Amino acid sequence: DKEIYRKLLDEIGQTGDSKDIWKSWHGDNHLIADDKRVGWKEQCPTFNMIINRISDYFDMDVKATRFNWYQNTSEWKPYHHDAAAIDERKAKIQNFTVGISFGCTREASFQHAKNYTTIALPLVDGSVYTFGKQVNIDWMHGIPQIEPDKQTEDGRISIIAWGYNRQNK
Repeated sequence: DKEIYRKLLDEIGQTGDSKDIWKSWHGDNHLIADDKRVGWKEQCPTFNMIINRISDYFDMDVKATRFNWYQNTSEWKPYHHDAAAIDERKAKIQNFTVGISFGCTREASFQHAKNYTTIALPLVDGSVYTFGKQVNIDWMHGIPQIEPDKQTEDGRISIIAWGYNRQNK
């Protein structure tokens, strides 16, 4: 029913000027809440509840988070590896990625880094997907573009947590 989507936007909207909160990411393809802006996370209890549930459920020491906002279905994210696949320092403390989707249904697509095979997962409101270290190395992931005649004004929030999962060595 998109209740959490609306709640997240309401809470973050109450933390200050939206120009200070949102910044373009990956070539203006969508917005992220600026982690360098002090205080917004502390004022968003729904965001914190989600991160705490991720940590508890996946036995995960969360090291970093991201609040992505796709304002409508024209916004997307190119294929990429998470930083731990290429940054040795981050690889020591991040071996697990969790993504939770709120709002309209979009696909998360994975493309093999060597042979370019792709697979896609539909992410309906409230969906969770995860992947570990080796998947992050072998596969890139992203949110594909939607053809212009199929785009809608429906938005989506993706909350990502990166960290260390003790079961995923």
